Amino acid sequence: MAQRALIQERRKQILEYITKKQKAGIKELSERFNSTEITIRRDLIELEKAKMLIRTHGGAIRNEQKKSVWQTSSIYNRLERNKEQKSRIAQFAATLIGDNESLFIDGGSTTQILAPLIKDRRNMLFVTNSPDIADILLENDENRIIQIGGELTRNTHLTIGPDAEDNIRKYYVDKCITGVSGLDPDAGCYTAIPSEASMKRTLVAHSRECILLVDSSKFNRKAFCLAFDLSAVNTIITDSDTPKEIIDKLKSKNINVYVV
Repeated sequence: MAQRALIQERRKQILEYITKKQKAGIKELSERFNSTEITIRRDLIELEKAKMLIRTHGGAIRNEQKKSVWQTSSIYNRLERNKEQKSRIAQFAATLIGDNESLFIDGGSTTQILAPLIKDRRNMLFVTNSPDIADILLENDENRIIQIGGELTRNTHLTIGPDAEDNIRKYYVDKCITGVSGLDPDAGCYTAIPSEASMKRTLVAHSRECILLVDSSKFNRKAFCLAFDLSAVNTIITDSDTPKEIIDKLKSKNINVYVV
C-alpha cells in the first residue's frame, strides 16, 4: 500500500508540473522526480489512459478540456491534435510555395509544421506574427524575415493587437498562409477571440492570394468571432476526412480545394 501511495503521489506531482509548464520531456521529469526514464514513461502512459495528459514524442503536454467558442487552446496542444492530418496538409502546402516569393505566415499549429518545409526556398521574404515560426525560418541565413511586433499571447505565442495590425498594414505580399478555429461554408471563417479575428482580416486583406490550411475537424464549426468571408480565400487545403458535400460547396464558391 505504501508503494502504491508513493506512485500515486509522484504521478500527481508530475501532472501538476506538466499542467503548470504546459509540456515536459521524459529526461526533464526523470531528473526532477529522481526516477528512471522507464518509470516516468510508465507514469505518463497511465496518466494518458486516465485522460489527464497527452503523450508526445519524448514527453507529454497537458490535456486541455474542450474549450468554449470564445477560448483558444495552447499551441502545444494544437500541435499534437490531428497531427497526421496537419502534417499532410503542410507537406502539400509547401508544394504551392516557390522561390522568390513574399509570404505572410500566420502563427498556428499547421503553419508551424509548414515552416521547416519552406525555410530553404531561395530569395524569400517572410512576414510572421509568430516568434516560433521566425526562429525556424532563421535557420536559413539567406531568408529575409520581418517579425510583426505587438502584444505577445501566452497560449498561442502570437503577436496581436492594434500595434501588430498597424505593422501589417505597411506591407503587401504575394501569399498569406493562415488557419482558422472554425469554418462554416455558408458563413465564413471563425476564430475564438476578437483580436485574432481582426489580425487575420488584416493579413488576408494585404495579400494577393490567401491559402487556408484547415484540417477536417474545423468544418461546420463556429467559434466566437467571424474573421473573414470565404470570398477572401483563393485556396483551401484539407484532409481526406472532410465530407464531400463540404468540398463541393467550397468549390462552388470558386475556391481551389485540395484534399490530401
